Amino acid sequence: MIYYFTYFLTKFVLSALYFPRTVYGIDHIPPQGGCIIASNHVSNLDPVVLGISCGRRINFMAKFELFQKQPLGFFLTKLGAFPVKRNEADFGALREAVKRLRKGKPVLIFVEGTRRIGDTPAKAQAGVGFLAMKTNVPVIPVFVKGTQKVMPPGSKFFNRHPVTVRFGPAVSYDANSSYQSTADAILKSIYASR
Repeated sequence: MIYYFTYFLTKFVLSALYFPRTVYGIDHIPPQGGCIIASNHVSNLDPVVLGISCGRRINFMAKFELFQKQPLGFFLTKLGAFPVKRNEADFGALREAVKRLRKGKPVLIFVEGTRRIGDTPAKAQAGVGFLAMKTNVPVIPVFVKGTQKVMPPGSKFFNRHPVTVRFGPAVSYDANSSYQSTADAILKSIYASR
């Protein structure tokens, strides 16, 4: 109930008022089965925008500290989020992602690990390469633009600004390559989608 209320409120009210969206390439997302939605990250609004743009109910990682605050932690859990500890290899979060992917759920991953300012890519985090190679699910790159104008870093309020979401075709990668090389290929595909 919480998920569907939030979904419809965001998609049909908040989006119309504050971030009218243009979405391209949604046909690249598999209609069923596990897949990784691999995205850039420029605003705290990104999970929300992607959640209403994918056409499927997505799961996503959110920083561990958010789950320590209630009722926010409860709310995030109901929306499909699970905690990840930043600045360290969080194997618990990776195991949870693998479990959800194998159950046929889409999982959103921010490949650079944290928000970026501007359009210059940072280093890809090897975890997305691990997930791709461990589960062998399709990896769909997506580039989000404009959310940083709607909700800039540190902002608590929305500004009205259009948002563009571009999904690309599933990423091809060498099954014998390293996790880092696979993550690099995924990040390259994300920025090629813009």
